[in-house]
Amino acid sequence: MKEEVYRNPDFRGETIGSLRLATIAGLALVMGAGILATAFGGSQDKAKVDRFDMLVREDFFAGFAGDAEALARGMKKSEEALAIDPKNAEALVWHGAGLSYSAKREFMAGNVEKGRQVQAKGVNEMNQAVALRPDDVAVLIPRASVFLSAAVHVPSPEVAKRDFQLAAEDYEKTLQLQSAEFAKLPVHARGELLGGLAEAWNGLGETEKSQVYLRRMLDELPDTAYAHRAKELLDGSRKSEPLGTTCLGCHVANAGQK
Repeated sequence: MKEEVYRNPDFRGETIGSLRLATIAGLALVMGAGILATAFGGSQDKAKVDRFDMLVREDFFAGFAGDAEALARGMKKSEEALAIDPKNAEALVWHGAGLSYSAKREFMAGNVEKGRQVQAKGVNEMNQAVALRPDDVAVLIPRASVFLSAAVHVPSPEVAKRDFQLAAEDYEKTLQLQSAEFAKLPVHARGELLGGLAEAWNGLGETEKSQVYLRRMLDELPDTAYAHRAKELLDGSRKSEPLGTTCLGCHVANAGQK
C-alpha cells in the first residue's frame, strides 16, 4: 500500500502503512491494562471484581490482536455501560481506545477522512474520561499508554512532543496517586509505570528525568527484565530511540515476578 501521512490537528500525525497506527494504539492499551491488572494488589478481591477493566479487557486484548468479534464484544459492553451512565469514565476511556484501534481499518482501506473522524472521536472520549476522573489510575493509565506509544512512532516532532508530554503527566500523576502503596505493588505494575516514565521523559529530551526512573528500575526491581534494560541504557551498552523500557514480559504468567 502506498504510504500516506495522517494529519489531525486535534491529535497527532501518523504514517499510515509502515507505522500501522491502530496496531500501535492497541498494543499501547494492552501495556496500560497490564499495569491495571496488577496495580491494585492481590488483597482487594472485591475491588478487582468490580473494576470495569476486568469485564472488558480480555475482549479488547483479543480484539487488538485481530479478533474482530472480540473487539465488537468489548465495544458493546462499553457502550452498554455508557448507555446506563454516560459519565462512566472507565467505559469511556476503553471505548475511546477501541475507536483508536478501529480507525486502523479505515486508514488501511484508504478511507483517510473517515479514519480521522473515528480517531478524533476516540481521542476525545479518552480526554473526556480523564476530565471526568482526573485522579483515577484506571482512567489515566490507558490514555497515557495510548499516547506514549503514538509519540514513540509519530513522524512529526511537534506532535510527538505533545503526546509525550501528555503521557508523562498522566504517568506522573499515577505515580503520585500510588506513592503510599507503590513498593507493595507487583513487579510488573511498578516496572511498566517506571518504564513508561523513563520513555516519556526521554522523548521530551529530559535525559536527567528519564535517568531518575531508569535508576529506580535498577534499584527497586533487581533481577528483573526492567532492571536489565535499565542497566543497558545507563551504562551505554545498548542505546536506542525509543528506549524500549515498557512491555517487558507483558501478559506472560509471572513474567519478571519474584
